[in-house]
Amino acid sequence: MRLTLTFISALIIAAGLAYLVHIDPGFVLLTYGNISIETSLAVLVFLILISFIIAYLGLRIFFNIKKMPKALTLWRTQHKQSRSQRELNDGLIDAAEGHWKRSEKRLLKHASQSATPLLNYISAAQAAQSQGAYERRDQYLVKATKALPAQTQAIQLMRAELQFSAGQLEQALASLQQLHTDNPTQPAVLVLLMKTYHQLKDWEALHLLLPSIRAHKMIAIEQWKSIESDMLTQLFNKPGLSLTSLWNTLDKGQKTIPAYAAAYAESLIQNQQSEHAESILLKSLHKQVSSNLLRLYGLLDIDRSKKIQQLEKWLKKEPSHINMLNLLGQLCLQQGLLGKAKGYLDKSLSIKPSTMAYLLMGHLHEKQDHPAEQASRCYKSGLELTLDLPVSQNPPSLNGPGNTLPAK
Repeated sequence: MRLTLTFISALIIAAGLAYLVHIDPGFVLLTYGNISIETSLAVLVFLILISFIIAYLGLRIFFNIKKMPKALTLWRTQHKQSRSQRELNDGLIDAAEGHWKRSEKRLLKHASQSATPLLNYISAAQAAQSQGAYERRDQYLVKATKALPAQTQAIQLMRAELQFSAGQLEQALASLQQLHTDNPTQPAVLVLLMKTYHQLKDWEALHLLLPSIRAHKMIAIEQWKSIESDMLTQLFNKPGLSLTSLWNTLDKGQKTIPAYAAAYAESLIQNQQSEHAESILLKSLHKQVSSNLLRLYGLLDIDRSKKIQQLEKWLKKEPSHINMLNLLGQLCLQQGLLGKAKGYLDKSLSIKPSTMAYLLMGHLHEKQDHPAEQASRCYKSGLELTLDLPVSQNPPSLNGPGNTLPAK
């Protein structure tokens, strides 16, 4: 558009000049020393215009020639980058299709001329790792660091992620510990460090790290909740570990989780702290009746009558709980309340026969001085149940030889 306007303007000016020359061509005399030139004004103007155009074109050619090396260099750079971009795209496609060797070759071919060398080297490192070539992987990551030193932390994090995915947990841990020292609040580092500790089963280190993760607003609870649960379960069951300090780190809801409460209560019972263990068990059992918690409640060194009263309260809410019925039968048997013991054990066996109920029923027969055959038949039924054998029909109850309990 601009060229067209310029051409039209030049035509108009030329036409105007031609008209002026036609009306009055003018006269021009140029002298220099003994030399004189005589011509018309139109010819002089024409010569000036021609001289200007020649000078302009000469200058344009001169400057273009002067800029040619730089322009050529720029063209070559753009050409290399374009070629590198094509190789990068092809390499990524090869990687997506699982052609790791070809992908690695293409990604490295023009990486030094790439506009995104970090992507080239990291993708090549992933391709090398997929072939099990860990040394080449590390070499590419070193090249990436040299190409983009400002992105050292991001490259180190990628190194740790690759090491973790390759199962090189010790190497990943070393990389992550350095990153964590340099930037202790980086969420990606915290999450990967947590996963690494979990895989290494370093529960104490994980326990020290988790408060930072729990407090981090950018780390979702779904990322650490199951790992925390696994860690606490392992720590509560680790021999020789003092559980009091660990218990004090739990929140109110965690202290009612059966697995944690059972482990801590069992530790307290072993250390003759039944009163403390009782408060722990009661809080958890009021929320959820667990067989393991009931077992530990039965082991408490407290008044049996108190335990029986508490269990009978819970039984009103869950009248068909086998383990609770068996525990009540056991406690009543120990207290000499044989009638109550019989009632609880009969009910337990009527709901679902169990080894414990048969064992207690055998003890009950012995305490009542019933024929030894009746106790033996109960013990035999319990043993058969333990061995997953068909239970003998009609094991004797306390109602007498003619009355029977429901068979399995």
